[in-house]
Amino acid sequence: MQLPDGFTIRPPRPEDGVPLVAMMNREELALTGRITTSLEWVVTPWTAPGARLERDYAIVVDRDGQPAGYLMLDAHEPYTRIFAVGAVALPLHGRGVGAAVLGEIERRARALAELAPAGEQVLLNVGSLADEPRVAGLLTAHGYREVRRFWVMTIAFGADPPDPELPPGYELRAVELEHMDAVYDCLADAFRDHFGDFEPRERWLHGHVTTDSFDPGLWRVAWHDGCVAGALVAVAESTDDPSLGSVDLLGVRRDERGRGLGEALLRSAFAALAARGSQGATLLVDSESPTGATRLYERVGMTARPSYVTWEKLVRDFGPVA
Repeated sequence: MQLPDGFTIRPPRPEDGVPLVAMMNREELALTGRITTSLEWVVTPWTAPGARLERDYAIVVDRDGQPAGYLMLDAHEPYTRIFAVGAVALPLHGRGVGAAVLGEIERRARALAELAPAGEQVLLNVGSLADEPRVAGLLTAHGYREVRRFWVMTIAFGADPPDPELPPGYELRAVELEHMDAVYDCLADAFRDHFGDFEPRERWLHGHVTTDSFDPGLWRVAWHDGCVAGALVAVAESTDDPSLGSVDLLGVRRDERGRGLGEALLRSAFAALAARGSQGATLLVDSESPTGATRLYERVGMTARPSYVTWEKLVRDFGPVA
């Protein structure tokens, strides 16, 4: 990794979390006018099952030991798609740190690609802020192309949100820890249609159930014929605006779609958040969702703003078949 003089790279440590989040949020606030990076989002993956700090995460520090950059890679079997994020302290933009971080991401991605089955193509996806010309220029110059845009959608609650109307034969139940595997299976089925891979079971449980933000009173689980047909994961506070709640995940099984279940789950979550005092809610959605999610969110009164972009580059072409 060719960092400018005076900078070094190492695995992150627990004490890096707070200054690292502050660095990332200063950059985002200056570029977008808002902040969305939480301490939980940054540090929780460091202790997830299967996490390898030395391989998948790194912090760049200056001579004084202050954060100057950060990178993370997320990959799991079969290692045919790798997702990465890089960040650079705002005063260091244009000084070569960003190019060095990207180079290190690619070096590590090539090593991860060796874990993919022979004969399989490996793609690297890099996430960035939307409409950030310096980052777009850097990625384009290194052979990336924009493949997806994600929107943050928001609704302000006016009068009390209307009660949900469940399809006949469906029941909303409080989430129980013994049902988490069934909830995961439902969401994994629902997200098979989405761009990217749904995370492995143990990592998902670590990121959503064993965290400080886990609030079972805001989860919504719909049952039908003894099975979880749809599920919604929500938390009480959005990172960029604590007056708003956040819907982190919403999924309906493929064979349960078209009955209004997703809308019922969403409206039920809105009612629960409003009862807690939230003034509205946010969620993140793929702007090209093949399930029609954006139309659902617009129908219930949410509005969108472009927020994030996913870029793509081929890391390994079809390799030789063993």
